[in-house]
Amino acid sequence: MSDVTGVNSALSQYDIADKKPAASNNDLGKTEFLELMIAQLNNQNPLEPQDDAAFIAELAQFSTVEGIQSMSDGFEDLAVSYKSSQALQASALVGGSVTVDGNDSSPLQIGELIFGVTELDAGSDGLHLQIENAYGEIVEDVELGYQPSGPMSFKWDGANLEVNGELADIDYDKFAADEDGNLLPHEEGDYTFRILGDLSGQQQTFATNVSRRVESVTILGGNEIQLNLAGGGQATLDEIKQINAVY
Repeated sequence: MSDVTGVNSALSQYDIADKKPAASNNDLGKTEFLELMIAQLNNQNPLEPQDDAAFIAELAQFSTVEGIQSMSDGFEDLAVSYKSSQALQASALVGGSVTVDGNDSSPLQIGELIFGVTELDAGSDGLHLQIENAYGEIVEDVELGYQPSGPMSFKWDGANLEVNGELADIDYDKFAADEDGNLLPHEEGDYTFRILGDLSGQQQTFATNVSRRVESVTILGGNEIQLNLAGGGQATLDEIKQINAVY
C-alpha cells in the first residue's frame, strides 16, 4: 500500500480544497469544478483508475465552464465599453441641436434655427403650419399646399421658414426691419408648432417633432444616458429622431 500512499502524497500538493474558502452560493464555478476533479483523483483507487474517456469528458466539461465564464466576463466588458462610447458620443451633442420624438415646442434664440419634422402617412392637401408663442397667440399660419407622403422637414429662424429645402411664402410686410433693412425676427421665447391639413377629406393635426439645444449630459444609474435640453426637459438617446447641423 506504500504506492497508494505515495500517489496520495504526490497528489496532495495539488489539493486546493483546504486553501480556498468554500463557495458562498450553490453555483459551481471553474474553481469549484477543479477542486472536485482533483479531489476525485486524490481519492480514486490506483488499481482501478478512472477511465480515460470519462476523464477527458470531465476535462471537456471544465473547459466549457471556463469558456462560459470567460464569455460572460467578455460580454460585461463589452457592455461597459459600449456605454462609455455612448457617453462620449452624447457629450459631443452638447451645444448642438437634436430633434426629439414627441416634442412640439422649442425656445427661439436669435441667430439659431429651430428644426422640425413630421411624418405624412399619405399625400395631404391644404397643409399649413401654425406657430404659436408662449402667450397662445398664433404668430404664423403658413400655407404649405399639397405635400406627398413621407417625412416633411422645416426650419425656422424666427422670420424665414424653409420647408423641404424651399423657402415658404410668408408675409414679410408684418416684420419690422433694422437700419440696414434686415428683417427683425419674432422675439425670443417658447414657440409651439402644429401642422394641419386634409387627409381623406378629414381635417387632421399631424404629430410634429421639434428640435431643442442640448445643454448637458447626465449619466444615470445603470449607465443610462440622459440629454438635458434647453428650456427644460430631458431625452434619452433612443428618443432622438435627428441630429441637426449647427449654423
